[in-house]
Amino acid sequence: MARYHRHFGLERDPFLDTADPFFYCELGALAKARTRLSASVDASRGMTVVLGEPGTGKTSLCAALEQELLSDDAIVLGKILDPTFASDTEFLVAVGKVFGLALPPRSSAALKNALKNFLFESAILEKRTLVLIIDEAQNLSDANLEALRMLLNYQVPAKKLLNILLFGQSELALRIEARGNLADRVDGWLRLDRLDGGMASALLDYRLTRAGLPPGRAIFSPEAREVLIRAAAGLPRRLTMLAHLAMEEAADRSAPLVLEDHIRSALFARGIELPATPPPPAHSAAEGAHRHESFFARLFRRFATK
Repeated sequence: MARYHRHFGLERDPFLDTADPFFYCELGALAKARTRLSASVDASRGMTVVLGEPGTGKTSLCAALEQELLSDDAIVLGKILDPTFASDTEFLVAVGKVFGLALPPRSSAALKNALKNFLFESAILEKRTLVLIIDEAQNLSDANLEALRMLLNYQVPAKKLLNILLFGQSELALRIEARGNLADRVDGWLRLDRLDGGMASALLDYRLTRAGLPPGRAIFSPEAREVLIRAAAGLPRRLTMLAHLAMEEAADRSAPLVLEDHIRSALFARGIELPATPPPPAHSAAEGAHRHESFFARLFRRFATK
């Protein structure tokens, strides 16, 4: 069976659920976040934390940043995808492994000393920049957060020997802030918010264009696009997932255009309810102005009428 994107004349699937840098679209906060992350690494300032709800684009941002860092021969990059380790010893062994070190499972102190020697040799003698990326960082245990704090202690007057980039859900902030000695070492906090309607629409257009959609041609009807953006609720991952399902549904029905009914079928398949449209304002403009009038203005007006 032909892939659904060919039904619409596209060269490739625009809505695969992968963090493909080819489809990475830097909208608003993402562009600012990547600039901040790159600057922190360039200056070797230590630890930066990226926070966001599931589906807000942390993985896509991380993949784009990885591609940028890997293009620089002076950067040594290590990445941990799932930091659920039973002890700080396991965690430190894993840190060594992602940098190509075969560290035996010795004591925590011995592992930290071995990592310190490696970091000093790489960062100072070889003049390389070391970057450790940890995804799903909200899963780090207290012991492993403490191990990160100790790794951040390895420095020379001009820079930290290891750059640590944490990507995690919002609860990670509470975990770090509860450890004041670690929170004080965070160089920057970056938060990814949900997309507004305009940015969600721009993301759809960007991915479709990258997939080969000719200028001036539409795949989603205006009604379908409006329902899709409302259903996605500002989450890029949900937006692309529902667009994918709706285009498949339209292709299965041999429809030349994705219609509102196809979007609703995708919602039904995933058990997602369409959010209600925002209610109209309960007060007129004049009433709104009166409600926001200062307390003192109302008070003086009352005395003036007496």
